Formats: sequence, C-alpha cells, structure tokens
Amino acid sequence: MEEKFQLVVDFFQENPSYTYLLFSAVFLVYGIGNLINKDWAIDPANSTQKFNYDIFGHNAFRYGKGILFILGGIVAIVMFFSTLE
Repeated sequence: MEEKFQLVVDFFQENPSYTYLLFSAVFLVYGIGNLINKDWAIDPANSTQKFNYDIFGHNAFRYGKGILFILGGIVAIVMFFSTLE
C-alpha cells in the first residue's frame, strides 16, 4: 500500500497542476452533495458552522455552502488550465 501511495505522491510532484484538478473534483462533489441535500455533505463540522446552521437555517446553510464549494471547484479548474505547460 505504501508503494502505491508513493507512486501517487511522485505523480503529483512531477505534475503539480493536477492537484488543482483533484481539488476541483472534491469541491464539485461536495458542492453537488450540498445542493441535493445529502447528509454527508451538510453536517456542520465545527462550532462556527453549527452557529451558522442555527442562525441561517437548514436550506440557507446548505445552499450557501454548496455555492461556495461550486465556486471553489470552478476556481480550481481555471487554475488547472492556467498552469498546464
């Protein structure tokens, strides 16, 4: 298992622009999960998120968080294409 992990680390060290592509995939998955109301994406992770969840309510919290993740995914895609050689 450690050999496979080292292969992945070596790949990302040789091709650093692909880390943006990986981040964009993660951000887009979480963004879509928030927008379609999946529990694994919406659960508040810390006290600040719990406070915002209580203040804004379930729908506003998940839409806001989903939009932020989608925007992060778009920025990561733009960075991926801008750093390709």
